[in-house]
Amino acid sequence: MIEITPHRTVPAIHFINMGVSGDGGYNEKDALEMGKQPSQKAMVDYSKKHLIARLKKRGLFGYLKFLVHKQNKNSADGTFAWLIEGHFMSVKPAGKGLTRLFEDFVYPEGKYLSDFRYIAQVVWIVLLLIIALGWRSKNKLTQILRLSIVGLFMYLLIFEGGRSRYLIQGLPVFWLMASLVLPDTMTMLRSKLKWLQKEDLTQK
Repeated sequence: MIEITPHRTVPAIHFINMGVSGDGGYNEKDALEMGKQPSQKAMVDYSKKHLIARLKKRGLFGYLKFLVHKQNKNSADGTFAWLIEGHFMSVKPAGKGLTRLFEDFVYPEGKYLSDFRYIAQVVWIVLLLIIALGWRSKNKLTQILRLSIVGLFMYLLIFEGGRSRYLIQGLPVFWLMASLVLPDTMTMLRSKLKWLQKEDLTQK
């Protein structure tokens, strides 16, 4: 049995404080300090003190610059930090057939790992472009999904973030949004590229 002690719950401000340190991600020192504090109030006081100090050190423009940098860290990696952190997999590709092909794509020593990273990045960029170019779709569902994506990004900017793996939990929203706005995106692209078709006909 696990005994839960509510007064030892780490407060939300701790994760906001970590979200302003370094690249905005996990801070081992802050996490360990939470375990040393005698009460939840002490945790809040510690986090609040360091949060204010970090914000003052950055200043207004420094903080805005930091948010741009953090958003890049939050969303730029199409592999969602695959194999970037942790040591959870040390096995080498040893399967046969399709299993071996899969292992070569995703295992640390797989010979196609670089290809996987490239493909994942291209898919991620295309997905974001479809969503961005589908701005004309403004029905209730797409507006809710669009708001969800904005909310997810804002959450990661405020709280602990700094790496793209946090976006994995929001992937269903991205994929659903892209599938819904794809017709509008294709319609807009066709209308914008009509001049190319006319130019081809003129040359013929």
